[in-house]
Amino acid sequence: MTVKLRNALRSALIGLALAAAPAMATEQGVFDVSLGGVRAAVVQYAANTDGNRYAVTGKVRTTGLLGAVVKASYEATARGQQTGPSAYRPSSFVEIRDASGERSEAEMLYRGGRPQVKVYDPPREADRHAVDPATQTGTVDPMTVIYAALRDQPEARVCDLTLQVFDGKRRSEVVLSNRRAGAGGEITCQGLYRRIAGWSPRKLAEKTRFTFEMTYAPRGDGIYEVARVTTDTTFGRAVLKRR
Repeated sequence: MTVKLRNALRSALIGLALAAAPAMATEQGVFDVSLGGVRAAVVQYAANTDGNRYAVTGKVRTTGLLGAVVKASYEATARGQQTGPSAYRPSSFVEIRDASGERSEAEMLYRGGRPQVKVYDPPREADRHAVDPATQTGTVDPMTVIYAALRDQPEARVCDLTLQVFDGKRRSEVVLSNRRAGAGGEITCQGLYRRIAGWSPRKLAEKTRFTFEMTYAPRGDGIYEVARVTTDTTFGRAVLKRR
C-alpha cells in the first residue's frame, strides 16, 4: 500500500480504524467503507462495559476492488474508564498494523493519565518532530476516540464531543458539534480532525484541519447509533455506512 493511499484511508476513516468483536460484547457495529464510490474496507468495533469501565476492540481491513490489490488491516484494543459524559481516561492501548505483509505493533500504558510508550516493533526511526509522551497527560488513544464517536448515544449527548488524542508520536484533536436535524429523526454532526503537533512543519503548512460528517439514526429506545460517516479525500468521497 502506498504512503499516499494509507494516509487517505486513515483520514477517510478519521483514523476510524478498527476490530474483531469480543465474545460477550455489550455493543458492536459493522460498517462498509467506500472510497470514490468503490468498495474499500470493512470496519468493525465491539465494546464491553462494566460500570464506568470500558474495553473496546476494532479492526479495519481492505476489501472489494481495493482488497484485491492491497491486503491491509489495522487492529486496536483500548481499556479505560469513562469519567464523565464525554470524558475518558484510558489505561492501555495496543495496535497491530499489517500492510501487504509488513507488520508493526505498538503499545501504550497510562499512569496518572499520562501515556507511556512501551512497545514499537519494529522500532520506529527517530523523529525530531515527535511529541514527548511525558507532556501528553489527559490525552486519549486513537481507539478510545473512535469508540467515543461510534458508540451508541442518548439523544442529549449526540454531537457533543471534544477529545485530545495522542498516538505515540503525534497530538491531534477530534470535535463533534453543530448538530442539525434530518429526515426520519436523524441527527447530523459536523466533525473536525485537527493536527496539533508531531508532524513536520511542511505537513502542518499543507493542512491541519480535516472535516467530516457523522449521521446518527434513532434506534427506537431513546438511543441513537451512527448510521454513516462521510468525508472528502484526494481519492474522492469516503463513506462509512452501517450494515
